[in-house]
Amino acid sequence: MAAFVSKYKAALVATEKAGIKKGLAVGMGTGAMFGMVIMTYAFGMWYGAVLVSDDQLTTPKCTSSCYDGGKVLTVFSTIIMSAMAMGQAGPPLQAVFSARAAAVIVFDLIERASQVDATSTQGKTLESVQGEITLEHIGFHYPARPDVQVCKGYSLHIKAGEKVALVGPSGSGKSTIVSFLERYYDPLEGVVRLDGHDLKTLNVKWLRAQIGLVGQEPSLFSCSIADNIRYGKPGATLAEVHEAARQANAYDFIMAFPHGFDTDVGERGAQLSGGQKQRIAIARAIIKNPAVLLLDEATSALDTESERIVQESLDDLLATRKRTTIIIAHRLSTIRDADRIVVLSQGRVVEEGSHDELMAQVDSHYKKLVEAQNRPAPASPTKVQTFGDASSKALQTSKSLALIPAAASPSGNDENAAHVVKPVPMSRLWKMSAPEAGYMVVGSLGAMVNGAVFPVWGVLLTNVTVLFFRTDLDADGMKSEAIKWSGGFIGLSLAFAVAVSVQNYGFAVASERLTRRLRELGYSAMVHQDIGWFDLQSSGALTTMLATDTAIIQSMTSETLNRGFVNLSTLGVAFGIGFYYSWRMTLAMLGVFPFIGAASAIQVKMMMGQGKLLNDGDVKAGALLSEAINSIRTVASFTLETLLHQQYEGHLSLSASKDVMTGLAGGAGFGVSQGALFFTIAFLFWFGGWLITHDYVDFKNMFMVLMSIMFSSFGVGLAAQNISESGKTKQAAARLFDTIDRQPPIDCSTTDGATLPQVRGDIEFCQLKFAYPNRPHALIYNGYSLKIPSGATCALVGASGCGKSTAIGLLERFYDPREGHVLLDGVDIRTLNLQWLRQHISLVGQEPVLFAGTIADNIAGGKVGATLDEVEEAAKKANAHDFILQFPGSYNTQVGDRGIQVSGGQKQRIAIARAILRDPEVLLLDEATSALDNESERIVQASLDALLALKRRTTIIVAHRLSTICNADIIAVTADGKIVEQGTHDNLMEIPNGRYVNLVQRQVNH
Repeated sequence: MAAFVSKYKAALVATEKAGIKKGLAVGMGTGAMFGMVIMTYAFGMWYGAVLVSDDQLTTPKCTSSCYDGGKVLTVFSTIIMSAMAMGQAGPPLQAVFSARAAAVIVFDLIERASQVDATSTQGKTLESVQGEITLEHIGFHYPARPDVQVCKGYSLHIKAGEKVALVGPSGSGKSTIVSFLERYYDPLEGVVRLDGHDLKTLNVKWLRAQIGLVGQEPSLFSCSIADNIRYGKPGATLAEVHEAARQANAYDFIMAFPHGFDTDVGERGAQLSGGQKQRIAIARAIIKNPAVLLLDEATSALDTESERIVQESLDDLLATRKRTTIIIAHRLSTIRDADRIVVLSQGRVVEEGSHDELMAQVDSHYKKLVEAQNRPAPASPTKVQTFGDASSKALQTSKSLALIPAAASPSGNDENAAHVVKPVPMSRLWKMSAPEAGYMVVGSLGAMVNGAVFPVWGVLLTNVTVLFFRTDLDADGMKSEAIKWSGGFIGLSLAFAVAVSVQNYGFAVASERLTRRLRELGYSAMVHQDIGWFDLQSSGALTTMLATDTAIIQSMTSETLNRGFVNLSTLGVAFGIGFYYSWRMTLAMLGVFPFIGAASAIQVKMMMGQGKLLNDGDVKAGALLSEAINSIRTVASFTLETLLHQQYEGHLSLSASKDVMTGLAGGAGFGVSQGALFFTIAFLFWFGGWLITHDYVDFKNMFMVLMSIMFSSFGVGLAAQNISESGKTKQAAARLFDTIDRQPPIDCSTTDGATLPQVRGDIEFCQLKFAYPNRPHALIYNGYSLKIPSGATCALVGASGCGKSTAIGLLERFYDPREGHVLLDGVDIRTLNLQWLRQHISLVGQEPVLFAGTIADNIAGGKVGATLDEVEEAAKKANAHDFILQFPGSYNTQVGDRGIQVSGGQKQRIAIARAILRDPEVLLLDEATSALDNESERIVQASLDALLALKRRTTIIVAHRLSTICNADIIAVTADGKIVEQGTHDNLMEIPNGRYVNLVQRQVNH
């Protein structure tokens, strides 16, 4: 995890530098703008003095349309108010600049014309679809890898209603044909036709509506099971949903959930096992009732019995309608009954015919593939050990590293709903900025100079105003005095420009580094949380938290200090000037301050609480967007663009409606505070006049106090105009620090826990009781026990979703049992250091996960500091070296986000190489070879067996295929959450009517 945190930190450095540059640019821009406004006073006041002196102090004196002090003062009063209005646009300039920068990317995306646009109404539709498919002289390479020819001029014709199986080595281009038919990509050469029509001439949305696809890695959306199935046919009735589930052999396990079809599947179907997800995906395709059905390893995650039932359902579906079907599969049982089998190799069709025809050919590619699948795996060199009856080891319910939703809540978020987020004191945020104290001092000095500008501005303006009414000066004297005070305005403008630039730069450095620190802490806290926490979270919501909440906190923490120093300086200088020139006038001002304060408090009160409401819609929209992008092929296949867009707009409209409420509250609050300010000014004008008439103050001193206070109020108003965002800041800080402060019950970052001097690999599950943390009432294990001696290979078998992978989750300490113990070499793993424990275990899961980066980087992730030689050796053992070398970039080839640039089988072999590189004492293979073709599986299995022979290594295998498990030292059969049988293959085959015997017979017969 440290490697991912380091990468994230490195990416944040560039963001921090850009933010600092932006802050400096905004400061210089604001300083220049306001500096120019102040500088216009220099010219305007000088020119006003010229007009007054020429009209009033020269001979002969002007008699009509003359300028006097009153007229000039009236003109400048309007200019003052206009300048104040212009000034309101100053601080938001930073938001404008940020918006402009973001808009470039956004509008580039909006205006990008998609080469294959599913929302376009262009293209023709056919009255009926027969299903005849033709590929003519296809040439193609993926855009991200132009040097690798995936298709090299191959042609294929599929008759309407024909069932065709595509076979060939992993990475031979089988799934590419699916991409052509769905128009994920268009061939660079040749033509793809449906019923004789070029696909490019057909309407994309209509085309995809005629095709049903079940992919190798099923993508489900974070909603109920019924809604996921209904995505195949929007508007489908519940009865239709139930029927589709029955045909996909999913109805029974769905109804076993407390909430049945209303059960929430979690993000990407995380609450279900792989087989359960696959069957729901098949039901989604079945309910679509398509003219063309594409099955890309659709049953790879199913056990033999489920596969048989689902395959029979699919056969029945094909019998109800003349339906063209293309099957991509590795298992012989899935493809042998196809009307035609097409063999692909190196981007070309090398053979085609029925199973019997191809098997009759001497040295045919297909025959070699079948022989490779039927060839028994080499015997394990490890001594076979037999264990007795396990019938006494009871277990009530189980599932496969997936969550059976409890009756408490269909969505399973009870714990989340009950969780109270505590407020965070702002002082904590300021303390985090302590390393940037120097920059904050510099920024504060700039802010104080900035604040002093406004009352000084009032002083200068007062002196010039009084100048217009002085009768003791001649024309030259008035002009000379005007030049002096105009020089003061010029100096003030320069001081303001420098102060604002320094202020913004200092606080930009402090705030950007605070943001980086917050994001680092937030990301580090997230990746170190326990798996149970992620069961309740959405990746989109977490991403939004890091991106949006930290930005809100950044702006408001820097603004808090900014406002504080500006206001302190402004009011301090203003009242200093006020008491100097007229203590009576200043005391009167202080007397009405509570009235202004009450008005400001009303403004703040009206804005409080808006932050969380405003953010809910944004978070939901971000989660939906993340989910849709991660499953974009499923979205495209089922033409869900419009539906998901409507849902996205719905979430945004929630945010927009809160924006309106916030705007209304903000406008009303601002109106109250500004009304109070003008009322105060009106009162001071009246009181000043009263003081003048009673000889307590002269005009100049009264005006000096009044203008200083007025301009100070203007400055305070500018500094406080973002006060309406304070509610959002507190909510954002509370959410973020709730994650940062959370102490996971299983903490992989802690240094606590013991380490063993040597790991033998003895594993024992002792009388386990277990329920997932967010499903405390759904008991998964209840007295589960299993012992695996050091160096033994144990295969866990059973029906899909029966709970095989749960043992792996407990051994990896993704979760801890409620009762009982999981022992490694006789030591409870809860007492061991978690990082140390996981360093001695390698896991290859059913759905391989690769990270954006090179192949070498992904393999090297299995061992810190691995050399390229070690990486290549691991790849060779995983049967990955040869296909890696075929890429132009070799080991430096980018795999893309989640490994999208490589095929499923290639991803799996890279993941196996990553596990092999660690050279662990305990190896966990959870359907690790399910995505491999037969030849690759045989070779990889041989490599794994050879790896076991080199070192005593405890191995736990979760698999469906007999060839993968028959040579295991221990085979533990799981049914209904219980280990009902265990022993060697030969021992279990001797049990009359045993569960293992039945599983084997079904697979052999199938």
